Formats: sequence, structure tokens, C-alpha cells
Amino acid sequence: MLAALALGGAATVAAILIGDAPTVFAPIVAAFWTVLIALGTAALLTSRITLTSHEIVVRGLFIRQHRSRSRVTKAVRATIQVPRGANESLFLLDAHGKLLIRVGVNYYKREDVDRLIQTLGVPCTGPDYYGSAKEFTKTYPGLVSWAERHPHRIAFAIASAVLAVTIAAILISITTAA
Repeated sequence: MLAALALGGAATVAAILIGDAPTVFAPIVAAFWTVLIALGTAALLTSRITLTSHEIVVRGLFIRQHRSRSRVTKAVRATIQVPRGANESLFLLDAHGKLLIRVGVNYYKREDVDRLIQTLGVPCTGPDYYGSAKEFTKTYPGLVSWAERHPHRIAFAIASAVLAVTIAAILISITTAA
């Protein structure tokens, strides 16, 4: 994926330099792609799941979550369809069915996730496939966020805000030009 990002960024910069676009955009686009690739690489290198005798630690690029291993009483493996693809997650729950920690396991080998669950020694359901986060919520309420259950509303709100700002900018431009 990182190689595809690098190739896409290089192709975009080359198209700017070869085409009719002002060359001033080339370093801006190159910087944008460089930041994306750097963040992706950093996320890949820093993401870890550590299981000790007392706790489970999930570390990502910007987060570090510690939970007591003794509080984990159940695991749920689920693949949830989202607008951009599917997210495979491992939900670790307490005795009351409340979410302790959620681990995105798309980039881990299935055998490694199986070994983690086996080492935890808790009952596990799944892996099950759900067509949407709303569908998942019917079986496991409270485990996914409102934003994840309503991705189209979020996209519509963002698109509406961008459209409103664009219309306002055009109206301001028209009224000040006259």
C-alpha cells in the first residue's frame, strides 16, 4: 500500500511538471504525498499488540491503550463492511459486555489473532461478517461509535459544509467585484 502511495504521488507530481499546471503545485503535492507516506510508514512500524501476564497493550501511531488482562472475559471477532471496504476488528469485552478495547486486525495474520485469543483464554465469537455497523450494533449494541453507524450522514455533513463555504466564497467574490 505504501509503495502504491509513493507511485501515485510520483505520478501526480510528474503530471503536474509535464502538463499545463503551474509548477508551483508540484512541491505542494509532493509534500502532501510525502506526509501521507511518512504517516503510513510510522503507523506500520509503531502498531503493536503486547500481551503480558497482567495487561494487554495496544499501541498505534497516536494512541497507547492499557487494559487489565483479568478484566477481559469475552472476545468478538467481526468484519464490518464500511463505505471504503471492510474492517476486521477484535473487540475485547468485560464481564458486563462493555468494550474494554478494540483492535483493528486487518494487517495482522489470522494465525496471530487466533494465537492472541487462545493466549487470552476467553470465549470468542466469530469471525462473523456484518454488512454494516448498524447491523453489527443489532447483535452487539454499544461497541461501535455513532459516526461509524452513520457514515453517510458524516459524508453528507462534510459535503454540505464544503458546498456552503464554496457558495459563500462565490457570493462574497461577486459582491465585492461589483
